Amino acid sequence: MVRERLRSGTKRAFILALVVLLLLPSLLAIAQGEVHLPIPLFNQAYADAFDYWGDCTMGTGGCPDLIAKTGCLITAFAMVLDYYEVELSIPAASSCTGKARVGMDPGILNDWLKMHGGYGRCGQDPIGNCCLEWTRLPAQISITTYSNQFSSGIDALSRQRIDQALSTGYPIVCGVHWGNYCHGLTTQSEDCHWVVITGRSGDNYTIIDPYNQDSSDPRGIETTLDNGVFGNYTIDRFVVVSGIVPSNAPRLEISFERSGVVFHPGDRQTRLFRLSGIDERRSYLLYARAIDPNGEIRYAYYLNETRSPDASLSYSVTKRSLYPTPRRFDNDKVTWNRTRLDHAKPGAWTWEVWLEDPSRLGLPIVSDIAAYTIEERSEPVPSGFAVLVAIGLTLIVTAIIYTVVLLQEGL
Repeated sequence: MVRERLRSGTKRAFILALVVLLLLPSLLAIAQGEVHLPIPLFNQAYADAFDYWGDCTMGTGGCPDLIAKTGCLITAFAMVLDYYEVELSIPAASSCTGKARVGMDPGILNDWLKMHGGYGRCGQDPIGNCCLEWTRLPAQISITTYSNQFSSGIDALSRQRIDQALSTGYPIVCGVHWGNYCHGLTTQSEDCHWVVITGRSGDNYTIIDPYNQDSSDPRGIETTLDNGVFGNYTIDRFVVVSGIVPSNAPRLEISFERSGVVFHPGDRQTRLFRLSGIDERRSYLLYARAIDPNGEIRYAYYLNETRSPDASLSYSVTKRSLYPTPRRFDNDKVTWNRTRLDHAKPGAWTWEVWLEDPSRLGLPIVSDIAAYTIEERSEPVPSGFAVLVAIGLTLIVTAIIYTVVLLQEGL
């Protein structure tokens, strides 16, 4: 009877260890999960083109603030409202541009807030009402405010709340600081700037920084929390913005094959993106730009109307679409380039890919950002090293359990 129980225990232990082994890659993937919300990008400094907003004054009662200078919070909420497909209507008499406008961008939101009591008086206001009245935001969204308890990094509870919001499809607007003070003219040390958390990659969070110094570019900057426009950002207050998550929102996801994020000189690389939710009957302009390890930006383009991904790419420092003219795309995976990394610089490479409607240039319909690393072969670092170590440890534990149970059976 005892021997039968031991044999039953041996089987259960072996099956349990085998299940852990088989599930391990999935468990690791969940722990290091990838989340990306397709948040539209806006640049608070946008002033040099059609339907500008950077030069618009904020607030009421003679407030002198400009969106380009202090409108990061308004710009962040405009991104989130656009993600939730909230459209606002502004009559010509109330519009900063002098034209009636419908839709969502920082200028429209700013005008709407002025019309609906969305600005109040703050202690630091030199004149007028310059501060956002949080309870006067459009009713299609609701907000829940939290505080990060760490002066650097993110405390465990805040990280849990952020992860839960992202997994539900809720973006986060967060106040951040970098260094000891916001800047040299103030002693303010928290909520120096506002950004939008759009996703998570491993232990890092992806963000849209609404401040882009290029005033001719309506897009904010897609980056990570530790690499913001002003430096390494630490979260202070953060606001989970909930609403009706769009189920059929257009999406674009970049990927690079072979699997993994580490390549070596001479490797072949297939560059792909997957589209969903776009109108396949319409033609779009596709843009793809690379940021090399030195921070230099180049737009990739084909010289001719090729449909072969094996054609050679050219590069430009000025904005240029990948294909010379607009074209239609299917809601499917698209291979847009295949190449050999013979002369690429070692280091981290970042690619940004987005679609634009030719009738609304400068306003991306859908976009994504992805990165990989090129390493010299003399310094190989297996991309799946952590997984292999975990699998090895699991096999060792399995062997130990099995050996101990067998020894007990022999007693």
